[in-house]
Amino acid sequence: MYNLFVTSNDEDWEGNPFIMDVNRYLEYTDRDIENKFIKLNDEIKNEVKRYPTIFAYENRCQLNPKFGLIREIISKPKEIKIEYEIIKLPNFLNYQELNDYSFELDIGKWELNRTHWAIKDVNLSRELHNFRIELPYGISRDSKSVNISKHSFEVAFSFPGDIRKNVESIAFELEKLIGPNSYFYDNNYKAQLAQPRLDILLQDIYRNRSKLIVVFLSHEYQKKEWCGIEFRAIQEIIMEKLNNKIMFIKMDDGKVDGVFKTDGYIDGRTHTSLEIAKLIKERVDLF
Repeated sequence: MYNLFVTSNDEDWEGNPFIMDVNRYLEYTDRDIENKFIKLNDEIKNEVKRYPTIFAYENRCQLNPKFGLIREIISKPKEIKIEYEIIKLPNFLNYQELNDYSFELDIGKWELNRTHWAIKDVNLSRELHNFRIELPYGISRDSKSVNISKHSFEVAFSFPGDIRKNVESIAFELEKLIGPNSYFYDNNYKAQLAQPRLDILLQDIYRNRSKLIVVFLSHEYQKKEWCGIEFRAIQEIIMEKLNNKIMFIKMDDGKVDGVFKTDGYIDGRTHTSLEIAKLIKERVDLF
C-alpha cells in the first residue's frame, strides 16, 4: 500500500503542513480500500502513516514528485491537515515518469490533474525497484500493514531457530529486492503469530498462500517440531509435483527426511546473503 497526494500549488511539499478539503480524501481509491479507510479514526491514521508516500503535483505544474512519509494527521469535519517528512532519494521519479508508470502505480488517466489524497493497493517498494529506485530499508516494514491470515506472499522461509541470524541477513537483502510484506519471515509478524492453532495458520501460508517456499536445510531442521509442521505442507507440494514452488538452501551437511541426494540445492555456505537473496528473487521472477 502507498499514499498518493496530488496538489495544484507549486509551493506545496516544501515542508509546511498541507491542508485539503475532506471531500478530496480517498478520491481515485478502490472501493474496498475506501470502505476500510473512510473513517479516519486514530487506528486508521496510525496505519496510513506507516505507508510510503508520493507527494506529487498536478501535471500542469510540470514539477517532479517527492517521496516521504506522513508524520501527523489532524482531521476536522471539513478539512484534513497533513504534516509530513520529505525523504530525498537519488534518481526518484520525475513528473513525466510518474505519468509513464501510471499503470504500475495504479494512477488513473486524469488523476494527476486533480488535487486529492488516494491510497493505492500497490507494493511501492517493489515497483520502484523495477525502475531502479530503492526505498530506504524499513520503509513501511510493519506487520500491521497486512493480515497474514489472508495475505499472499511471494516467498515463505522455513528454517530452524539455530540459523536465524543467517536467515535474518538474507531477509534483509531480499526485502530490498522485492519489498516489505512480500515474504513470510516469522519475526516480521510476531504479534499476529501469537494465537492458538498456529499450526493451521502456518500450513495454510506455506501450502496455499506462498508462491515459493525457501527451505533452509540443516542438522537442526530434522529435530525441530515447528519445522516438521511446516515440512508436512512442503511434502504435500512435492507429492503433487509442484517442484518449482520449493527451493532448498543447504546450511550444513545435516540430513532431513524427505530430502534426497538427487534434489538440487543452493549451498548457503558458499554464497553471501545478498547472493542468496538474488537467487531467490530469480526464482520468484519466473512465476
